Parts: sequence; C-alpha cells; structure tokens
Amino acid sequence: MIAPPKLTLELEHGRTAFEPGGRLAGVAAWSAPAAPRGLELRLSWALQGRGGRDWKIAETLALPEPQAVERRPFLLTLPCEPYSFEGTLLRLTWTLQLVALPGEEKTSVGLVVAPGNQVIDLRPTATRL
Repeated sequence: MIAPPKLTLELEHGRTAFEPGGRLAGVAAWSAPAAPRGLELRLSWALQGRGGRDWKIAETLALPEPQAVERRPFLLTLPCEPYSFEGTLLRLTWTLQLVALPGEEKTSVGLVVAPGNQVIDLRPTATRL
C-alpha cells in the first residue's frame, strides 16, 4: 500500500482573516512517494446549524502536473460574500483545502471572510461566550 501524500498549506504572514474581495496568498506543499495524479486548492464555505450543513465550493484552483515533492505559491481573490458569521441558530465558516487526487487526501485551514477581518456576531448579547 502506497503511503498518502503529506500536504501542508502555509498562508502569507500566517493570516487567516480577510476582508471580502481580499487577496489570499500562500504556499501549497506536498511530499509523496510518487507524484499525485492531481492536486487542487478548494475555497469553500459551510452554513451549519441545528438542521444540518449546507456546503459550497466557491473556487477550485487546479495545480497541474505535480511532482512527488513540491512547493507552489498561490494567490486567490476572495469572494465578496457571504460573510463569516456566528448566530444563535446558524454560523457560516470559510475553509481553504489542499486536496490530492485520487483519494481525496486533504489538509485545510479555517478562514474568516468579513468586514473588519472579524466574524460577524449575530447572537444576542446575553448568549455570547
């Protein structure tokens, strides 16, 4: 059995919070015994609540012709919406994933995309932690 690739995401200056429409820069890195068939960066958001989870990929960036060991810089322009928020019943979160194909091995980094680089808190004051 071939070992899965080791995947890492390094974001520029370690930043994980961004303004809508901002630029997200970083380096995708991997190490595998053999070159993966393909790699993708996937920017997605998830709406989570008591009723379940809704998930959408906002952008996919293919990393063509990967070598077995490599580091690739990337630059994405973030969407202008939806904003990251935390409510009483719902919350919306953003994630950047590096995914190796086939097999869907992945690593991810949680992101905030909202004005002021902060999650919008919609909870009533009495229920905030």
